[in-house]
Amino acid sequence: MKGLIIKDIMCLKKQLTTFVYVISGVVVISILYVLSSRFGNLAEVGKVLLDENNNMTQVDVKNLGSMVLIMSMLIPIVSVGDMVNVFIADGKAGFFKVSASLPVSMKKRMLSRFLTIYALFAIGATVDIVLAMVLSSLTDIMGFGSFLGIIVSSASLLSIYSAFLILYCVILGYGKEQYAQYFSLLTIALSFVIIKFKSVKFVIIHVLGDGVGFDSSVFWKPLDYFRQKGYVFLLIALFVSVFSYCLSLYFAERKRGVI
Repeated sequence: MKGLIIKDIMCLKKQLTTFVYVISGVVVISILYVLSSRFGNLAEVGKVLLDENNNMTQVDVKNLGSMVLIMSMLIPIVSVGDMVNVFIADGKAGFFKVSASLPVSMKKRMLSRFLTIYALFAIGATVDIVLAMVLSSLTDIMGFGSFLGIIVSSASLLSIYSAFLILYCVILGYGKEQYAQYFSLLTIALSFVIIKFKSVKFVIIHVLGDGVGFDSSVFWKPLDYFRQKGYVFLLIALFVSVFSYCLSLYFAERKRGVI
């Protein structure tokens, strides 16, 4: 099984090379951003927004800055863990034609693919944690605890996406990986809308509407939840991974030649 994990990671060799360059860029840009938001032009922009917009508070300005940092923190994790390339590479190489002859059971073959997810996201999360230590010492936009919550939430959310991706790739088979991506994203989006329907409805109304009756505390509630409830996303990711593994194994054992 160890060999299968190494094989899957080698299928992502090009992504890992890109990952190194991405990390370098994110580190430089993030540090420049937090320095500018504290001492430079971005700090002046924040003051102008507060002076010219009566509805905007200091909390809103900080949350806008947090959104930018969140996007930058997502990049290292996203760039390292697109599991669809593993399925594409296996399909092109015809690996599924010989995998059944290996002295490794279907359970272990499937488990190795799920373990690859966590190995890759652990790499991305580790890099983000080190970056969070640096950024939290340079800015008052967010503390290390908030950074850590975002990292855990992001890695968990992407793990959920990858778990669904594996399931749909197994169900649809080789050549349908793009559809598997769409279905995975759609499943997550629908789940989020169902669970957080009121918050999502509020944000949509005030983004598309005229902002009458705007309540910033409610508007930023999804961000606060994402920042403070990382352990909830982690528990959900573990549940979804186990659920997806069991279903993927069920379909894989009945559809020979998919993994």
